[in-house]
Amino acid sequence: MTVRPATPSDAPAMASVHVRTWQTAYRGQLPDDVLANLSVDDRTAQWERLIPRGNVWVAEHDGEVAGFAFAGPSRDDDAPFELYAIYVLDSAQGTGLGTALAKAALGSEPDVIVWALDTNTRARHFYERIGFRADGVTRTETEGGVELKEMRYRRTI
Repeated sequence: MTVRPATPSDAPAMASVHVRTWQTAYRGQLPDDVLANLSVDDRTAQWERLIPRGNVWVAEHDGEVAGFAFAGPSRDDDAPFELYAIYVLDSAQGTGLGTALAKAALGSEPDVIVWALDTNTRARHFYERIGFRADGVTRTETEGGVELKEMRYRRTI
């Protein structure tokens, strides 16, 4: 397992991981047509724009990009730092890859938030294992015409 800063050449592999993980992690939580219409090309363009901003990390497992994490200044006024995204392919889950990605992306930040769908128990359990706790803040987003409730988790060290 290798965790390293992402480079622009990682964008296609990250996009593939992004789409594949959404299609497995969010099955039954997001509409099937939303998941079926996710585009690797669109995600590649997104990552090509985001990688140069920095603090984007990839994890390789068996020589292939199997996960990524992205963090930075919080979008919420009451928190300084946010874990925007962390995704690991099913085939690499349970290997320590997610924990290693979180450690790289979060560094020694003392106060960090992350948002998770309330129905995504797998992600919520992962965040709890690495020290996050639900802080009582929720929001509702709409995706594919479906309202989704998100819970905010916070880790302070």
